Amino acid sequence: MSSPPAADAISFVVASGQANAVEPAAAPAPVARMTAPQAAGYWASQKLIRTASLRIQVKDVTAALKRVDTIARAHESLLADTKVTQDAEATNVAQVMLRIPTQRFGEVVAALTEIGTVRDEAVGTQDITKEYADLETRLGVKQQTVARLRTLLDSHTAKLTDVLQVEQELAREITELEQLKGERRYYDQQISLSTVTLSLFERAPTHIAQLSNPITDALRSSLQVLGTSIGTIIYVLVAVTPWVVLTLLVVWFVKPLRQKLLRN
Repeated sequence: MSSPPAADAISFVVASGQANAVEPAAAPAPVARMTAPQAAGYWASQKLIRTASLRIQVKDVTAALKRVDTIARAHESLLADTKVTQDAEATNVAQVMLRIPTQRFGEVVAALTEIGTVRDEAVGTQDITKEYADLETRLGVKQQTVARLRTLLDSHTAKLTDVLQVEQELAREITELEQLKGERRYYDQQISLSTVTLSLFERAPTHIAQLSNPITDALRSSLQVLGTSIGTIIYVLVAVTPWVVLTLLVVWFVKPLRQKLLRN
């Protein structure tokens, strides 16, 4: 049986790839009535993206950030983004994003909750097992299509126009294949590294503190002025004392001499 022309072969290759495409993976079976080891194995096989959001009140944001950095280093995590600002009441607020190895997710979240008083906490898990399986299926089909087009191109049995057409189709299929690979890499990164968004803030000053702060500032300024004045007086005394002593000595010597001259 003779081989089909190149143009027909392109349609044959693409159609074959579509025919080989399997239906999207069915949703995972429910976990009901599983034993503990079965449940652990089931979840270990799932593709999960874990996230957490924490809002923590601390005494000192700067000191708390140092503790967060220590926790991240101890658990091989990364401070992906850090931003420190001041709110309307002049208290520091820090926004931190951490990227954490998924197997250390629970440890890091537990450690972070100990640096202050947790005001809000939210932990989420996104199951992308089905989406990941669908992506793997499309990747497999696309790889088969690319392989067949390359085989067809290497046969050198078609006319030049047909070869050019095969090359164009191959280039398009390779581009789509690389896009699918990039999507898989993104999924792999999100699965392997969990994200924790952390908000740190200091206690807002009370009304008593707001009233006492100006008084404290005024007393501090007054003490500073008093200290400056005393320092100035001491400086003047130190500078003038030698001259006063010298003047007294001169008067003490000159006065008897003057009286003696007046008697003569």
